[in-house]
Parts: sequence; structure tokens; C-alpha cells
Amino acid sequence: MDSKNLAMKGNTRKIHRIELPVPFPLKTTNVYVVDDEPLTLIDTGVKTDSSFQVLKDSLRRLGYEIEDIGRILITHGHLDHYGQAKRISLLSGAEVYIHREEHRRIQSTAQFRRHVASVLLQNGTPEGSVHKIINYMESAQQWGEPLDDVRYINESHEIRFENMVLRPIHCPGHSPGLLCFYLEAKGILISGDHLLKEITPNPIINPVPRGGQPQNTSLRQYLDSIRKIENLKVSLVLPGHGEPIEDFKGLLEKILRHHEQRLVQVSSILSRGEQTAYDISRALFPDTEFFEVFLGVSEILGHLNILLEEGKIIFRSRNGIEYYSMHHS
Repeated sequence: MDSKNLAMKGNTRKIHRIELPVPFPLKTTNVYVVDDEPLTLIDTGVKTDSSFQVLKDSLRRLGYEIEDIGRILITHGHLDHYGQAKRISLLSGAEVYIHREEHRRIQSTAQFRRHVASVLLQNGTPEGSVHKIINYMESAQQWGEPLDDVRYINESHEIRFENMVLRPIHCPGHSPGLLCFYLEAKGILISGDHLLKEITPNPIINPVPRGGQPQNTSLRQYLDSIRKIENLKVSLVLPGHGEPIEDFKGLLEKILRHHEQRLVQVSSILSRGEQTAYDISRALFPDTEFFEVFLGVSEILGHLNILLEEGKIIFRSRNGIEYYSMHHS
């Protein structure tokens, strides 16, 4: 988990990638140290002793201490990205910068869990599975501290250093206030979980009730955010998990193609008859267990919302459960 230098040609300054351990299936998360004034940490990993120690050791190899960090930028408000921000901030005096939407979500985790439970139950998820998911989400809060004192940033801001400027780009989808950070001068995009090399980021449930129909707009927002950045001049993507990505355009095409294929799969399953989102998720992901059930239902709801928007399927609610079927004109 040593830090890895990501040299910026024509500039002695570097961005260093540090892989920190996380207690999740992905095993590690990437944080980035921008070696310029002020010394800036992008994302922080979870609040565990092992994560803190790896960060501390990695910074020392770069010639720094935790106390030298002058600024913390958070891409989005998931535990593996902000969990130990408060601890680092208290030790260093660094201010924490985050999108308002993400801060709101961090501050209302109990409300979010209730919302998730309601959505899962409405979409046919068995009560036992829902209880396991919510209990896991509650226990996971031990890996992060609430952020009380923060500064809000959005696309209207510039993140200035002595030798460079990062531009925040709002890319909702995986999370409502996710920010990518773009170093235009060098064609580098720090993407958080908006772009990952080996897995397609999951647009998490963020439903908005509207007109009696369920609206899970996360996937639509995510695809819009993919198209929003497709014309950026990017030669290197630094993601929240996994290795750096050099084929920016190829990755965007792969993501769009994946979701087009998924829409076809969901439609095919619905052609067999009426289904809940949970039914469809089990048909597509039969081996998922525990927390992955939540991710599966979340992804399917996103695709169902797109098919509803396009008028290809219809929606009915019976006994508090939501069912979908093909629209036969």
C-alpha cells in the first residue's frame, strides 16, 4: 500500500496515490496527496487504526506528517471517502471542503437508513434481508465521524495551489453531490467513485416521489454526468478505487454500453410478466447476498425509472408493493 507517484510532466510537483485498507469487499480505497502549497489530501479513508497508520506511514515516506496537511477535499460522503476526515482535521487544523448535498447526507444518516428500508420493502425485498442491510449500515457508522465544521464547494469555485488550480465538477449519480477534481493544465481527473477501472459505479438509491410513480433518478443523473465530462481533455483518471485509468474515452464508452445492455436485460425479464425490482435483481444477480442486495435493487430501480420515462413499461402498486410490467399498446 505504498504511495505511488503520479508525475505531472513539466512540473516538479506530484500527486501521490495512497491505498488505504477498508473493511469492505473492495479492500482498499485511494486517497491522493497533492504535493503543493497548501499540502492537500483528497479523500481520507475510513476511521480505523490501520487506515490511519498506513496514511501516517505513507505521508512520512513523502517527507510529511499528518499535521502538515493544510486542506482536505472530499469527493463524496461515503464512509470510505470521508470517514477519518474529522480526526485528520483536528490534528492538522486543515479545513474540510465538501459539496453541500454530501454534507447534508452525512448529517442525516439515520433518516437515509429509514428511507432505504422503506424503498427496499416497497420494492419486494424480504423483511429479513432489509433488517440485515439496515443493521449493517448502522454498524458501519463506527468507521466514520460526522463532519460538523466544513466549507461548501461547488462548480463555481476554484481550488488554488501555489503552482496549479483544480476545478470541481459536480457529477451526481453515484451520490447526489459527488465532485470530481479536474487539473486541466495536465489533463488529470480525480474522479472519486464516478469512474472506476474494473467495476461500474453503482448509482445509489436517491428516490424522489412524484405523481404516484417511484422516481429513482440516480442512474439518469449518473449517465448525464458521464456525458457532461466526455468532452474534457483527460489523459489520466485517478479513481477512488483501483489503478489509474489512461483510456478515458474508452472507459466512458464501456460504461454507457454496459447500461444500454442492462436496459435490454431488464426489459427481457419484464417480458416474462409482472415483476418487482427485487425480483429482477435476483434474476440478474442470483448470487448476491446481504448488503449487495441493496446495491442490486438500487441499480435495477435506476433502469426501471429510465424505462418508465421512455414509456416502455408501466407501474402498479398493490398492497404497498410496487410492480412493473411491459407497456403493451
